[in-house]
Amino acid sequence: MMLSQRTQTIQPPGTSRMRTIANEMKARGIEVINFAAGELDVDTFELIKEGARGAIASGKNTYTPTLGLPALRQQVSRVVSRHTGLDYSMEEVGLTAGAKQALYNAAMVLLDPGDEVIIPSPYWVTFPTQVELAQGRPVFVDTRPSKYQLLASDVEKAIGPKTRAIIINSPNNPTGVVYDASELERIAALAIKHGLWIIFDECYASLVRAGHRHAHILTSHPELKARAILVNSFSKSHALTGWRLGYVAAPAPVIKAMANLQGHTTSNPSAVAQYAISHALDRDDGQFIATVNRALDERLERALAIIADMPDITAAPAQGAFYLFLDVSAYLGKRLGDRTIDDVDVFCELALDQAHIALVSGAAFGDPSSVRLSYAIGDNDVMEGLGRLRELLRRLN
Repeated sequence: MMLSQRTQTIQPPGTSRMRTIANEMKARGIEVINFAAGELDVDTFELIKEGARGAIASGKNTYTPTLGLPALRQQVSRVVSRHTGLDYSMEEVGLTAGAKQALYNAAMVLLDPGDEVIIPSPYWVTFPTQVELAQGRPVFVDTRPSKYQLLASDVEKAIGPKTRAIIINSPNNPTGVVYDASELERIAALAIKHGLWIIFDECYASLVRAGHRHAHILTSHPELKARAILVNSFSKSHALTGWRLGYVAAPAPVIKAMANLQGHTTSNPSAVAQYAISHALDRDDGQFIATVNRALDERLERALAIIADMPDITAAPAQGAFYLFLDVSAYLGKRLGDRTIDDVDVFCELALDQAHIALVSGAAFGDPSSVRLSYAIGDNDVMEGLGRLRELLRRLN
């Protein structure tokens, strides 16, 4: 069967692949600890479930406007306004089927063939693929030499005559790093100077570890609002990844273009999810996410203690989100029995086969020396899984 050239270039996300394999093994009765999951291990915020039940009971199951209920768009505009300290109207906000659709919309309405987009590496797996689908070209900026921090000086070197946009994801997936406020200020100044778009993905903004703080790129340069696409989601902050509800804030003409595009792709996101979120937004006292963060802080502390006992393993600064990004390069080339660990993909396959732990290869994120694991999978699983990883490393020679 001959498929389009576009289709032939698309590879499945490395994150979903490992998740699928782990679930298949579990279905066969194998006890697998799934570090590949990208979601919290708690149930959906109760206020949202309450809102969903009410929406279903009252028959609110039909289409909504393409970019969401006007009342919800108004609520989200207030959330964004409080978060940024700038005034956002309903016309500058749209609801999408998860943040992934908001990012896809942005790529499709901003990019022309040949446009270049600067993407910090390691990166979330979908960023470069979406740029390529829009016939743009990803330009990667390696953050590893700066301990995974994005430096304005490196961004400036990557800017060329075809540069159209910069994608920034903070807190970062996969590294867990929160980008420095002063560097974001300098990057904002660069975007203004060169007339670039900033696509600012802050889906983990509410999940920041103790002692750290998420910085917003608009704080120091409010004038950047005219060239900023802010992307967020309720998936992580309210534990409803399966409900598929995200949002985007951008200049009104961009939002209008996204409405036209979305009208020919998915149309509106889930109506029930919209009503549920609307019910919860004005009633949320912040305790749900505060409880989640306390649990993650405690779990991270215990996890790092085990990792410290793994020779030659270093971790990216885990300042936000719920990921540990481990450099395993010291173990590449080693052997277990007659099997050589040729690369990080083989390392992950060996971990799954021998230790029954599912990791995500850093190659999926543009880093062939590391693996990502989520510590949002329950206390016992995190401790047991890291213990298995430590024992596996001891067996390699």
